[in-house]
Amino acid sequence: MGPSTQGSEGRSGAAVGAHARHGLAQIAADLRPVADDFTKGLFARLFAMDPSLRDLFPANMTGHRAVFLRVLDHVFTSIPKTEGHDELIEFLAQLGRDHRKYGLTEAHYETMSAAIIAEVHAVYKPHGGLDDEDAAVLEQGVQLLTGVMRGGAHSDPTPARRTARVVEVLRPHPGLSVVRLLADDPLLFRPGQYVETQIPQVPRVWRPLSLAMPPNTQGQVEFHIRSVPGGYLSSTVFGETRAGDVWQFGQVHGLLRPDGDRPVTMIAGGTGLAPMKSILLAMSMNANNPDVHLLVGARSPGLLYDSDSLAPLAATNPWLKVTQVTDARRDPWWLKHPATAYRALPLRHGSLVEAMDGLDLTGHRVLIAGPKGLLRAASEKAVERGAAPEDVVHDPL
Repeated sequence: MGPSTQGSEGRSGAAVGAHARHGLAQIAADLRPVADDFTKGLFARLFAMDPSLRDLFPANMTGHRAVFLRVLDHVFTSIPKTEGHDELIEFLAQLGRDHRKYGLTEAHYETMSAAIIAEVHAVYKPHGGLDDEDAAVLEQGVQLLTGVMRGGAHSDPTPARRTARVVEVLRPHPGLSVVRLLADDPLLFRPGQYVETQIPQVPRVWRPLSLAMPPNTQGQVEFHIRSVPGGYLSSTVFGETRAGDVWQFGQVHGLLRPDGDRPVTMIAGGTGLAPMKSILLAMSMNANNPDVHLLVGARSPGLLYDSDSLAPLAATNPWLKVTQVTDARRDPWWLKHPATAYRALPLRHGSLVEAMDGLDLTGHRVLIAGPKGLLRAASEKAVERGAAPEDVVHDPL
């Protein structure tokens, strides 16, 4: 295994052997063409060094390997820069807090450091290896990565995991589950955020799920989960989740939130309604709120599954306007029990992005949630309609 001899990313294998100086940024560039082999070798080495680590991670490591390489690339390219170090430290500290859910120990971090360093050396060995100075730079970079992660993990006084028991599972239509749980202790989060979640049927696999209720002292939690073709966890939730199941939660994240008294436009596609509902329910408990326009989309009217909650919310809060948008005018033949509460709210046909055409979003805070394609298209449309780019917010793709 070694750096590729072809391709425009990084340098060729011959070039690696021809240069005495590498530096962290160049090491990152050299690893990109051999990313798959490097990460496979790294995790094989890691689990051989400490077999107990294998039990902490999912059977399918493809996603983890890809994320790990992006993190390593980001760290190695950021350290040599003259600015952005505060952001890098916070990024790594947050990564350490996120990894608490795996139960990592001090020894695990030391093993990871040793495995990374050894695997990078293995990449360069066929090409003359790294000299002493580059080897020292590599070790310093890796120790920074794992050291800040470890510090971030230690600095968080909250439990690494929380548990909640499923109390109700609703299936408003084929392909959608509304799951309600009671947490052992109230979850601490901000309306609009999502939480890393593990279900008992798919152990060691964590997925982000948006919370559809605001924080409350009763520990009540609600999720809206669409069954995605090929989505192992979402399909399992839909097919196998039952009352009594115990779910586990890790860290909460999320950027969706209003900004002071500025008007808010919300774009919610499908189950992207969940974080918006959490925000709206929290706002409804306040006396003074900015004007909010929620555009909520579905494929057809009968798939507007939560209109029975939105209609009374809009009726009792004059600051809230709800516009429903559906791609089709009629429901599909297979929808045996279509929702009907949508009739109490305005309904238009077309796409959510098309529904934004008549809006003036100058000065608005624009919050977007839903499928990846919607996030991109609606973000572009919002800027086109007058919103400042920094005021258009959605969670990471």
